[in-house]
Amino acid sequence: MFEPDILSETAFPRNGRRTATPERRLLVAILADAVDCYQQNLNARTARKRRLCREAEQWMLSDDREWTFSFCNICDALGIDIGALRTRARVWKTHHAALAPGTQPVTARVQSWQRAQLNEPPKYVV
Repeated sequence: MFEPDILSETAFPRNGRRTATPERRLLVAILADAVDCYQQNLNARTARKRRLCREAEQWMLSDDREWTFSFCNICDALGIDIGALRTRARVWKTHHAALAPGTQPVTARVQSWQRAQLNEPPKYVV
């Protein structure tokens, strides 16, 4: 997400001090899935994909430690600095949140679609 193999380097160091147990691999898979949902759906056009991104972001920003598979508990178990990962997520989002060329914000697309359905002329803001 933020650097090549940040999760694999942290979760599975090459020096052999940590064993890649099935439980550890599960935690890495959960974290990697959240990162993928966040990254791949940041500028999504469908409501479902935008929801996936929003839920992943909310999970990563949550300070909940009661749930076994909370972001904080997984990062602690894997030895990942929570604050650093969140900071990298914010920086990544800032750089990638800009809309792709030629696209409109979701609200503008919806308003445009609604006008087309009602055969209304476009409204211009002066």
